[in-house]
Amino acid sequence: MIIISEIGNSQMKMYQRKNIPLVDFNGTYQLQNFYLSPGLTFMLPHEIPNVLTNSNSEINANGRLAYTFEAGAYRIFEKGGNIFNYLDYGIGFKKLSGSEQINESKSIFKQRFLTGSFNLNNIWQLSDRKFIQTSLGSNIDFKLFEDGSPSPNNTDKLTLAFHLKVGYGFKVKKTLFIIPTMESPFLSLKKWEQGKSTYGIFNSRYRPLIFKVRFIWLKKLGKGKCPEALTSPEDKARYERNYMQ
Repeated sequence: MIIISEIGNSQMKMYQRKNIPLVDFNGTYQLQNFYLSPGLTFMLPHEIPNVLTNSNSEINANGRLAYTFEAGAYRIFEKGGNIFNYLDYGIGFKKLSGSEQINESKSIFKQRFLTGSFNLNNIWQLSDRKFIQTSLGSNIDFKLFEDGSPSPNNTDKLTLAFHLKVGYGFKVKKTLFIIPTMESPFLSLKKWEQGKSTYGIFNSRYRPLIFKVRFIWLKKLGKGKCPEALTSPEDKARYERNYMQ
């Protein structure tokens, strides 16, 4: 019985349907093109000890919804890669907002940034049209202007951070992918603050949460252009093993 069961399992594996690759570069599409990514931001407050000297006042921090927009380009690795399948880089605008209340006094901050980002992305295919994307990236943010009452003077003009991102993607049609993602920093280098991933504003700390919907378009090869072909049997085997399958 055990032998029969093992033979049956082997046959099921042999005839198990394999997912159709999300991207098929058989001479039709290029390995690079552009993307657009609108989204929302939220500053998640973190509870911290009261830092007001000689005061028993209660600090109550709250996040506020704001918005972001990014545009950029991507490049799919020709050989599929061992860990990451493609990279992307972009530039955009980001607003972060929150508030802090101490007794009856309420302070609000609204920060607008010009932001640049870079990501390395891994694709885990679930079906012919659905997949999970995990990303490791960095962003550099330059503060364009800031308003609030009172002015939050303890924030820097320039912020450099490393972030993690996870998304659930859909292949809507042959040339369009839609990927909702959630992003948050895990290490901030400037303003340093001992490497914390949360941002210190007023007397509180906040974690940026960034929800984006990425629209990625494939680009067809123009007439007379040759596809970026795999150059060896080893490259082809790696492609079949790793490349968005």
